[in-house]
Amino acid sequence: MDTTSHDCDFGAARERFEELVGFLGGAEALQASHGELEAQISERGREVFRQLYQDHLDLRAEREERLSEVTDAQGVARHYAEEGHHRTLATIFGPVVVERIAYRRRGEENLHPADAVLNLPAERHSHGLRRLAAIEASRGAFEGAKEAIERGTGQELGKRQIEELARRAAVDVETFYQERSGVERHAVW
Repeated sequence: MDTTSHDCDFGAARERFEELVGFLGGAEALQASHGELEAQISERGREVFRQLYQDHLDLRAEREERLSEVTDAQGVARHYAEEGHHRTLATIFGPVVVERIAYRRRGEENLHPADAVLNLPAERHSHGLRRLAAIEASRGAFEGAKEAIERGTGQELGKRQIEELARRAAVDVETFYQERSGVERHAVW
């Protein structure tokens, strides 16, 4: 498969970008204060980034090749493949939908190799949101973390979600250092 040609032209993202450029060249923006412009560029810019992310995921789905055999960790094969399985991923730019092939076997959980290639988390929230939740939660109260995340990303997360995401991120860090405990570490200052 030729991965240098672009089946997807990122048209939806280009459209969002052109809408932003059109706004900036229009009468409303010419009357806006710098603060209003910052807010509009931030909000509309995030939507451009979200759409770029979505268009890229759509390109990956379009190019995903069906594998001849997929087996789980116990060696149980999945002989049936079914296209068009979707899951939502909440990112720092907004929600995106990941489409991929499911490899199926009656009575067994579906396998999605594309999820592993993307290193998707098991839950709905991206690693970027998890990291941001952990950083902001470490600075103080979860209410403050909630406000900072919403201000920085436009994404609304509940305090419990932030607490859980921060807890998961802490477990990931702990696991990372446990796995590396046998490896000599050098601090660079």
